[in-house]
Amino acid sequence: MNDKEKLQKLKENYNNIEIPCELEGIVNDAIYNKKDDNKVSLIKSLSLVVSIVAVFVGSVNMSPLVANALDNIPVIGKLVKVVKLSNYSLDKNGLEVSVDVAKVEGLKDKKLEKDLNEELEKEAKALYQQYVEQSKTLEKNNKRGHQMLRSSYEVKANNEDILSLVVSNYEVQGSSDTTRKFYNINKKSEESITLKSMFENVDYINIISENIKSQMEKQMKLDSDIFYWINTGQDDDFKTIKENQGFYINEKNELVICFDKYEVGPGSMGAVDFTIPNEVLKLNLN
Repeated sequence: MNDKEKLQKLKENYNNIEIPCELEGIVNDAIYNKKDDNKVSLIKSLSLVVSIVAVFVGSVNMSPLVANALDNIPVIGKLVKVVKLSNYSLDKNGLEVSVDVAKVEGLKDKKLEKDLNEELEKEAKALYQQYVEQSKTLEKNNKRGHQMLRSSYEVKANNEDILSLVVSNYEVQGSSDTTRKFYNINKKSEESITLKSMFENVDYINIISENIKSQMEKQMKLDSDIFYWINTGQDDDFKTIKENQGFYINEKNELVICFDKYEVGPGSMGAVDFTIPNEVLKLNLN
């Protein structure tokens, strides 16, 4: 059975599901009955509506035929999602720590999924344990620290083609600093994405770097508070991205190159990102 036939069968099953005839009347009563003395009745009516809808939706979910059809339709079935596995927290001896642990579910390649989740949890635990040990040392020496850590994750893209996840560690000890780690997965090939794998056999480093320099110059012309280390004649001047430069893919499937604090400018700039237009890459890399 091809996708078109499956969709037709799914439609037929959907149309054949019986919806209680009382539903329309209950909904209308709930909507138009606005008198104050009928608030309790309104709540009860709406609760009943929710219950009926839940039964209706449940019947779709429980149907093996419908579930099978959904599972075989691209995007609808076998969805990849990112959930919070756990949180490690500490508030002791002047240390405030909160570390969220992400977990990826739904990849076909279970080894890749397992390896990815083990790395996410291992790094989170190691970061948390570092502060636990520091807290023990402070307690032993009857001292207090003044540090804060917030480790969180953000899904930058989760579409038909790409899963892009960024883990950010924001630390405060006198001054603040943010470090990030990037996880990019090609859902179709079920492989981790690197810049090298994206731009095989082309000079992507210089092409992307020149575009970033151009963006830097434009930003500095438009805003006097923006400053990057380019064209200063100093050794710290930004020249090119690294081969393993941090990056993520956004929901528009655009490449976003990322720099940590102090990497391309003074501390006041913080961590900065540059979106590389797809037209630039198509024009120069094809």
